[in-house]
Amino acid sequence: MKKILFFSIIILLPVIVVAQKKVAVMEVKAYEGVKPMHAIMIRGGMETAVGNAKGYEVYDRSNFEAIMQEQNFQRSGAVKDTEIKRLGEIAGVQYIIVPEAAVDGNEVYINVRMLDVETGKFGGIHDKLCQCNAADIKQACEELGAELFGSGSTVLAANPNYLTITVNGVSFDMASVKGGSFVMGCTDGDCYKNELPTHRVTLSSYYIGVFEVTQELWKAVMEEDVPCKRQGDKLPVVSVNWNDAQTFIRKLNSLTGRNFRLPTEAEWEYAARGGAKSKGFKYSGSNTAGEVAWTKDNSEKMQPVGGKKPNELGIYDMSGNVWEWCNDLYGNYSGGEQANPTGPSVGSKRVVRGGSCNTTVEANSSRVTHRASTNPDEPYSDVGFRLVLIL
Repeated sequence: MKKILFFSIIILLPVIVVAQKKVAVMEVKAYEGVKPMHAIMIRGGMETAVGNAKGYEVYDRSNFEAIMQEQNFQRSGAVKDTEIKRLGEIAGVQYIIVPEAAVDGNEVYINVRMLDVETGKFGGIHDKLCQCNAADIKQACEELGAELFGSGSTVLAANPNYLTITVNGVSFDMASVKGGSFVMGCTDGDCYKNELPTHRVTLSSYYIGVFEVTQELWKAVMEEDVPCKRQGDKLPVVSVNWNDAQTFIRKLNSLTGRNFRLPTEAEWEYAARGGAKSKGFKYSGSNTAGEVAWTKDNSEKMQPVGGKKPNELGIYDMSGNVWEWCNDLYGNYSGGEQANPTGPSVGSKRVVRGGSCNTTVEANSSRVTHRASTNPDEPYSDVGFRLVLIL
């Protein structure tokens, strides 16, 4: 009888270990009304969100605090992106989450940005508005984590439609607006006389600010404090008149060597409508004002930029929050087709667009076609501005 020998062959396969990407969470930059316990809950909630994301781990908080102390890093005031990037390089982390919070009544507004330490660039702003209690803050942080990390496998990339500009360490995004033709003026029947007659306008391509000029950017360019009564780095700069905006732009152009200016009224409306991607919304990005606009109906105070949904081009706050200066003198519309119009050649007032947190939805000022005007020498607490860039 033959013996059959069985051989067991054990194949050792290499174990592939994927290194976890390290993410540091900075302490919360707290604005008015934020209590220490709120800040603690938000930072802890974001650290938990990182820990729950596949492929990421939280960098030790005590080590990060020690590095911040060694570098004399101050969270207050205008913080340059390059300073945050330097902290990440010293810590050896891949990403840094920068959270901010403000309280209004019984609600807390949380926004977070995440810096890619290798590139030195931030992704978009992610934000939530929730009740000031532990359960709701925890839920908001979980949702913010899901937005930052997607399904958990990759970090969401910055919008490819954006051009990022950095000046004196502060970065801001400009959205690409592809040139085209549109019917300017009111077409929905709910019109004021100064929104008529409608007329076809053709525009060349340009870039427009994803957000209004923030107080952080104003300080970086002007190297002086903002004139605003309510202050915060991510709040729009207001209480600057049309002439102040021109001074800011001249200095910005000198610092960057680029060609920034205020938008023409036609450029403003085309971008607010969503440009070539327009879906014909009444407000900038929606037919429901509350989805895209801070108005007197949902906030009697201006809010940090980017707190509502963007429009079709990825542009925020073109309806509500603060009025925005345009470059044009104010005057009546004229019929007939126009190419790259710049407004009337004579007049005493300048155009403002967009409505603000001091106007109601019923007043219709947040509609993309609504027009208003004001004295260019007067600063107003609810009027700011947005940039246009011509390449």
